[in-house]
Amino acid sequence: MLRAIDSLINSSFLDGDQAGTLDYLFNDLKERPKIEVIDDLLGQLDECSIGAAVISIMEEKHAAWVGNAHSQYPKKILPAMIVNPLNGMDEIRKVVYYHETYGVRCLRIPPFRYTLPPTDRVYWPFYTKAIELDIAVSMNAGMPGPRKPGWVQNPTHYDEVAYHFPELRIIMTHCGQPWTNEAISTITHWDNVYMSCCAVAPKYWPAQFVQFINTRGKEKMMFGTEYPTIHWQRGRAEIEDLQLRENVQPLFFSDNAQRAYQWEIDLD
Repeated sequence: MLRAIDSLINSSFLDGDQAGTLDYLFNDLKERPKIEVIDDLLGQLDECSIGAAVISIMEEKHAAWVGNAHSQYPKKILPAMIVNPLNGMDEIRKVVYYHETYGVRCLRIPPFRYTLPPTDRVYWPFYTKAIELDIAVSMNAGMPGPRKPGWVQNPTHYDEVAYHFPELRIIMTHCGQPWTNEAISTITHWDNVYMSCCAVAPKYWPAQFVQFINTRGKEKMMFGTEYPTIHWQRGRAEIEDLQLRENVQPLFFSDNAQRAYQWEIDLD
């Protein structure tokens, strides 16, 4: 089994009990154990042939842990951070601080939280700052798990963002469902738009989505789980069942993530 990069996991694994707004989709979330030691996390990843991971800092109390993990293992842990664009310049200053202090290399911005599409001007300072810092922006695409309006996460919004910010590395997440064709078209349209194939169990990926991974999208699509949402064992097993083409697997499991995040990674 090829070694992989998990292109998105959430730091909520530090808190243990994951029961909440996604219970109606994933009834085993409450069974996820707390992971408090970085070597334990790396050990669990290793058991699933995952050698590195992008960890999104979901709360301020998690920042130091993720930053320390990156300091210990800079080629295995890459920090991202949740951004609230409604906080304006204070949030921009926070981005710079997290980048300098904790090694953050990706901004996570879930549009469903703010009921504003990615084209809204409130996000634009963060796109500009990401370009200045040479870091990626990762944003949800598809119907959100929490029961909030989903139209703001239609993948076509990223078409306009990529037009205005062609240098910005945009990593869509959550597979784009039910707008699968729109996601595929947007990724195809722009050089710097990618997809982290996370938060939707692979056995539920539409046929055209899998075909895109195997063909035109082979250099744009990335393995991911958004653990604790999808357990690593389940993600790896269900992707094995998809029988991705042999020449596509290295791209999907690691090469594309290294390019999208501009990250030198040690998978051993």
